[in-house]
Amino acid sequence: MTVRRSHEERRREIADAALRIIATRGITALTVATLARELGLTGGALYRHYPSTDAIMEAVAVRAAELLDASLPEPSLEPLVWLERFVESRSRTISGHFGVARLLLSEQLALALPPGGRERIQESVRKTMMAIQRTLLAGQEQGLIRTDLRAADLVPIIVGTVQMLVHAQAGTVLQNLSIPARSWATLKTLLSVPGDSRS
Repeated sequence: MTVRRSHEERRREIADAALRIIATRGITALTVATLARELGLTGGALYRHYPSTDAIMEAVAVRAAELLDASLPEPSLEPLVWLERFVESRSRTISGHFGVARLLLSEQLALALPPGGRERIQESVRKTMMAIQRTLLAGQEQGLIRTDLRAADLVPIIVGTVQMLVHAQAGTVLQNLSIPARSWATLKTLLSVPGDSRS
């Protein structure tokens, strides 16, 4: 017996399939025909869930932003724990959905998104940057993170570490947990107050 998916489940499935196509074949391969083939549907079935190609691209952006937002740790965590979980969670999330990395890093893809989709991705990125900076500042105030480097200057180092972890895995789910762990150990050494025995 075939289980019928709800409209929302099918829409998420379509967005995830579009992200897979973007990840493996690039934006030019994302057509209604290839998306329908990927899902075993007809083009008409896709249009029952999304009225246009722009609506599909908007859904891709919304899905990417949902994945990014969901990978932010609980804000109440101690700052160094929050940062460690962020590095692991964001690396794992984007490695498992490599199309998200392509959306974030490709100007061509950003231009292919409808304006609302671009804004949704940009808002998610801003939210991430602000959460990292807020956490760094809290850690500095608590004496857990060095204060001789500005929190704003440390944010790109943390984001860049995540990006390199994702690209090192070439779009596959992180299997070797020691890779983000080693990267986190290096970051923690950089962030920690020099001479602090807790680092």
